[in-house]
Amino acid sequence: MPANRRAAQLQEATCDAIIDAVRRHLPKSAYREFTLWAFSPSNPRRHEYLQVTGLTQLVTMNVTLVGGLVDADGWPVVERKLALMNAYQYFETIADNVAMGLGAPALSDSGRERLELVTAVNRAMIQVLSSGRSTPGVLLLSGHPQRIARRASAFDLSLAAVKHAGIAEEYARHRSGGATRAEAPSGEPVPEGAGDGVGEVLNVPDEVEFGLWGALVADLETCRDVADMMDASPVGELVRDGLMNRYRAVDRTLRAPNLARMELAALGAHSILVAPTLAYGIGALAEAVQVDGALPAVVSDGLLTDVLFDAALLVRLQNDVGSRLLRMAGVQQAALVHRLTRRAVERRKTMAGDALALLVEEAQTEAALTRLHKDIVNEEVNVALWHARRAVDADGALRAFGESLGYLTDLYTQHYGRLTAGLSTLDERLGDRRVSTVIERFVKFHERMYAHRYTEKYGEYAI
Repeated sequence: MPANRRAAQLQEATCDAIIDAVRRHLPKSAYREFTLWAFSPSNPRRHEYLQVTGLTQLVTMNVTLVGGLVDADGWPVVERKLALMNAYQYFETIADNVAMGLGAPALSDSGRERLELVTAVNRAMIQVLSSGRSTPGVLLLSGHPQRIARRASAFDLSLAAVKHAGIAEEYARHRSGGATRAEAPSGEPVPEGAGDGVGEVLNVPDEVEFGLWGALVADLETCRDVADMMDASPVGELVRDGLMNRYRAVDRTLRAPNLARMELAALGAHSILVAPTLAYGIGALAEAVQVDGALPAVVSDGLLTDVLFDAALLVRLQNDVGSRLLRMAGVQQAALVHRLTRRAVERRKTMAGDALALLVEEAQTEAALTRLHKDIVNEEVNVALWHARRAVDADGALRAFGESLGYLTDLYTQHYGRLTAGLSTLDERLGDRRVSTVIERFVKFHERMYAHRYTEKYGEYAI
């Protein structure tokens, strides 16, 4: 339980919102029952589950953003709305993991199949978010997408596969009443070698590991709920458009054969979900503290849209490149690339993949490369690696990486300056610093977090 009182309240409200979404939207299955159990007090590893699913960090971020800005009277409004957004982001993280391993230009048969599923989800999301559309998510993802989803392991499609599998095994023990390996619930002996070597029966239902489809359906419906929640707010269009932009950008990034660095960065800013998340949070704050008098004007003339894009781009670059590497002096970045190029020659590494392997090796001692390390190892999409992965040889890959690194670092510096200026203008226009404070805190939160290794507890969550 979080030490901060509001964080504890929001964590429980988030769990309640997820349980409510599961009951309303997730089709009946073993996966549904597992999820209900995982968020209930019956789960002895509930705290660990909240951590590995990113909810602990998400709640920490939420209370960091609004700390000192909302009084006791306004808090229930903010808590209720943030809990719904957190529920959507829980399911969205599961859906986002379907794209794990799709960052490479050449995909395996299973990779191409999952790309089809990602595209199906993206298109379904755009339908869900389109005005006047009410087709249930369960129908939008029926047929071929459902068959693909049922072949994908929710454990493998995670940065914490072992922990997820362990919690599922805990659920199996819960269902079996804690039977030991020596005697199953039926009273029959369990074959030697079954389980995890600690003496328990680990008969995890296949639907728990392969129940991804139900989570995707719930993702569609909670996304619909989030957009609908803000329809009456001055930021309602920003939330809905921002969500639609995410799904368009993800598909374009995964499928485009050629992308200029500027377009790639812009797509990354749209796909990371920052702009709609911030817009939603601002809407909740504005309702709770009644600062929305001037909000429609800064929405209609594009000021808030520009500020949110700058914030999204900065967080995308922090996520992909890493805060430390972005702050590294140009001469140090160049020395890094030169060192790797020389090492490739000395070791006779000739393939583009060999160059990326050298980056992974360097990351063992250079913490600034932790974000690159994560995305290379898991073959995730990364704006700094996109061109390097498509190079014809190791020398070309390292040259492309160096050029991307320099370009993106310059872009980061430029847009940090733009954000600072935009926040100042926003303060003047609104006559209130609370909206700009939320945006600034959001960027700083991720800047600090992405300076840590992704394997550390503080660096696990990603928006």
